Amino acid sequence: MMKFIYCLLTISLLFFSSCGVSKSSAPLPNAETISFSLTNDSGESIPLLIPGVMNPSLSPFSRSGVSLKVGQNVLFRYKGKSRILLVVDSSIQDNAVIEVSQLLEQKKMELDKEG
Repeated sequence: MMKFIYCLLTISLLFFSSCGVSKSSAPLPNAETISFSLTNDSGESIPLLIPGVMNPSLSPFSRSGVSLKVGQNVLFRYKGKSRILLVVDSSIQDNAVIEVSQLLEQKKMELDKEG
């Protein structure tokens, strides 16, 4: 019975540690909400993760409006891990347009340089 419990605990820990979402990815309580657009000017679909909100996939040559709280992370998967694409903060103005494919390429280059 102890082996079973140990095995179950180990599997649970591995699952939750591989999710890549921490408390820091949640928006601040009572935080300001900012409405802006995410665009994809590339010819490829871009899957995103917005913890606690949705998991949108930006179609090629599309624009998607979002309203997110300050502190909210927008993530993408790269080399098997969830990575931060952007953190919503007060520098993003209401109705701003953020070009995701260019930002994504920039983040991937930064991650590749880090090793």
